[in-house]
Amino acid sequence: MKKVVVPILVALILGLSFVMVANIASNTAISIKNKGHISVTGFAKQDITSDLGIFEATIIAEDPDLKACYAELAEGKEKIENYLHNNFNISKDELIIEPAAIREIYKVNERGHRTDELSRYNLRQNVKVESSDVNKIAKISQDVVSLLDEGVKLSISDPKYVYTKLEGLKIEMIGRATDNARERAGIIAKEGRFRLGPIADVRVGVFQITPKHSTRISSYGINDTSSIDKEIKSVVHIRYFVR
Repeated sequence: MKKVVVPILVALILGLSFVMVANIASNTAISIKNKGHISVTGFAKQDITSDLGIFEATIIAEDPDLKACYAELAEGKEKIENYLHNNFNISKDELIIEPAAIREIYKVNERGHRTDELSRYNLRQNVKVESSDVNKIAKISQDVVSLLDEGVKLSISDPKYVYTKLEGLKIEMIGRATDNARERAGIIAKEGRFRLGPIADVRVGVFQITPKHSTRISSYGINDTSSIDKEIKSVVHIRYFVR
């Protein structure tokens, strides 16, 4: 009798197990169909070349006599104007000279405290050149130090190179990254034997504009102005419903 009962009990247990597994599988299938989704990341990259260069420098003059200080500043201004025109054919339309700023510098005592006795005047005048010829701007930035040998006191900033059509390109890059994301999602859907549904949500990542071949990234985005040739990278994160 026991030999008959045991097989029957085993069969009943196995039968209940198959029912439970079938229910779990059924519920899982419903969950995927009604609530399932896949998340994909789309990527796009393009080389760009800066179309605007900016050179900036500050002429500096210091002297205890204000009149002499202005004369020194005027001489430095004339020398840099002649230098830019004669060597690089920079026109007055390309040259921006800002008004001079004056600062009074006072003497300090042996304790390092400022006194009321005037030491000298400090005059500063900013000079800027903007040109679509970015190579010319690069050359100016490299050669302008020769004016130091002529007695011109200069504080020279690093040149800046920008791409002025960036806003339109950003829209194009988002579209290309979105196409890339959908292509990836399509491959996953084909392999997983399901169909893509509508988009559940989209997140556009920050743009990374870096020198060519750079691997730098930042969560706040990068907008490089130090190089003429750059790369722009766009990323989008898309979640699709599946069915």
